[in-house]
Amino acid sequence: MNKPKNSKKKQKTKINNKGKYEKPKRRKKKKKQKNKDPKSLRDIQIPVDPQIPHCEVCEEKKADFYCTKCKVHYCQNCESEVHTSFLKKKHKEFIFQEPYISRKKINSNLCNKHKEELCLYCKDENELICGECYVTCRINNHTMLGLGEYSNEISEKIKIILNKIQNVEIQSKETIQKSLELKNKFKIEIKELSNLIENKSDLLIQKIQKSKINHLDVIKKVGIIADTKFDQIMSINEVKQEEINETKKQIKILKKLKKDKKTIKLIRESKEIIEKSIDKEKEEEGKEEIRRLSQRVKKEEKEEFEEEKEEFEEEKEEFDPKMNLRNIIKLKNENKTAWNPSSRFFGRICGKKIYYRGKHQIKIKIDQCSNSKDDINYIYLGVIKTENIEHFIKSEDYEKTYYFSTVWNKKKIKSRKVKNENGKHTREDYSNELYLKKNDIFEISLDMDQKKISFKFNEKNLGGWENLPEKVNFFTTLCYRKGEEKNQITII
Repeated sequence: MNKPKNSKKKQKTKINNKGKYEKPKRRKKKKKQKNKDPKSLRDIQIPVDPQIPHCEVCEEKKADFYCTKCKVHYCQNCESEVHTSFLKKKHKEFIFQEPYISRKKINSNLCNKHKEELCLYCKDENELICGECYVTCRINNHTMLGLGEYSNEISEKIKIILNKIQNVEIQSKETIQKSLELKNKFKIEIKELSNLIENKSDLLIQKIQKSKINHLDVIKKVGIIADTKFDQIMSINEVKQEEINETKKQIKILKKLKKDKKTIKLIRESKEIIEKSIDKEKEEEGKEEIRRLSQRVKKEEKEEFEEEKEEFEEEKEEFDPKMNLRNIIKLKNENKTAWNPSSRFFGRICGKKIYYRGKHQIKIKIDQCSNSKDDINYIYLGVIKTENIEHFIKSEDYEKTYYFSTVWNKKKIKSRKVKNENGKHTREDYSNELYLKKNDIFEISLDMDQKKISFKFNEKNLGGWENLPEKVNFFTTLCYRKGEEKNQITII
């Protein structure tokens, strides 16, 4: 059967570890705590500002609490630091929620200490006081005033402050007017100065342009005169060189005639000897005489060769101005000193003499040369095949060249001897300690009979090459890309 609704439920029992029954514990009902606000504070709650005030301790964050005893607004951090567990019991706090409601007392006519109406003002304490406070102030001989007198004094002070403010405003207006007037004056003066500067600058520009035109005309005239003189000098030099070449040809023809005369004499003498030595007994004597004549002719030829060699060596080497790549190399000291003033291009130039027989030495002195590893410089010294000079000057091709090179590049010094033959490039590198520097003497030795070349550096043999062409000319390449000293050499 169904149990009635009002029937009480049986309480469940529990058994202990000992086997006994225990009654269940009754649950205690929790009483709802009502919000107990003090009556005095309920009367004080009035909405004031919509914004919550800042914390009065840190003055940075907004207040979360207001303490009625401290009468101070606190944020959460400052409240936890000020109110310990002991103080929280005595102090009453209120949590702020928007809209903000002020918890401070509104009645400002009551004394905070005695809660009586304020009736006097104490000058020493600088506060409004009540009747009870009056007794203490009188005992301490404080000066006191009535509220009317106090209000009059305050009104007089306010009037004085207002007068001062008015005076300050008047002075500020006057200063503003003066500053505006000065500003306008300065603007006018600046405009006048700018106009003067513009006029003077225009005049100066016109003068500079006129002087520029005059200078350019003078420079053009000087250039025309220099070009004409240079052409005249070059024409004179060409004529002289042609005369020199003709004289050299005549000298060679005369030398050949001398040799031809000697050979004719030998033939005549040999014929006479043959005619005399028809008999067999006299043939041997004729052969001995022919040998003696041949030896005598060989000696004479050697003497002539040595004389020609001495004449050839007397003519010292010098640079040929015509064989100057792009006219970059500058010459001086009777075409014996060459230097490159340009820091952008390679300069190449060849010598005048042609070497085809005998032994010769070309000595070169290094006048200027950078010896720093940080600089970028090039010096080539050697010989080139005579038939390839024009091609070498025009197309910068090093075909049929035999030379010694020094290169300063990327903080490294390289010295090597180089040979270019039939499109093949062979070289032999030296140690980094070997590089040209100022006042060094570089020597090129040529043995054109055996077709050999060798190099010397301060009387130190550096080796050389064989199988030279039949005719060669001396050449050099000078360039500097970085460094204060410009490369310069002199033939000595």
